[in-house]
Amino acid sequence: MIQEPWMDAITVLKITQTSERFLKLDYISPNNGLTYGLLRHNHKKSGLAQPDLFDTAEILSEPANKAKQKFIKGYTPLKKRNAIGNDYQQLEYTCHFANFLLNNVSDVPDPSDLYALTVNTLDAFEQQFAPQIILIKALYRFLKIEGFPIDNAWWQSLSQEYKIMAEALLTTPLAEVEDGFDSNSAKALYDNLCLWVHRETELKVMKL
Repeated sequence: MIQEPWMDAITVLKITQTSERFLKLDYISPNNGLTYGLLRHNHKKSGLAQPDLFDTAEILSEPANKAKQKFIKGYTPLKKRNAIGNDYQQLEYTCHFANFLLNNVSDVPDPSDLYALTVNTLDAFEQQFAPQIILIKALYRFLKIEGFPIDNAWWQSLSQEYKIMAEALLTTPLAEVEDGFDSNSAKALYDNLCLWVHRETELKVMKL
């Protein structure tokens, strides 16, 4: 049975030019989780929308001949996140987050929570909040979504100083975090959580 083309909302995590004709888009969607599609790359038709890293877009897909491979026939950007690329550190941390997702997101029954986490995190990077704080919040939320016992096991492993810092960071909305907060403290807490992840899980996560 031939599958009909379908529409999907996606957020782009990686773009690779596989040939002169095609771009491979690795993306996450609320319906299909982490997947990819091939988009025809045509320089002559400059009027067509071209994908950018971290776009949220609507796509029209159709299956290709190979199993699980699909072609993207239509690409309509819904939200561009161009401000991320204007700051090197912001871009570095955003790419770090995207690579973490690409390395660790597997098939899940309902990927909508992970999709919402992705969109909210990229929006925070776009709004130029402190990247160290965005990243620790994102990793913590990812682990909770995936069911890891961080509220017990990781929390119990923290010193009193780190517990105070973690509670302040993880419970305060980004917009309410004081401008004078020490970003190095947030990075130290992130590195501590990374060590716990390495020790207690099979996830692939790298310290910055």
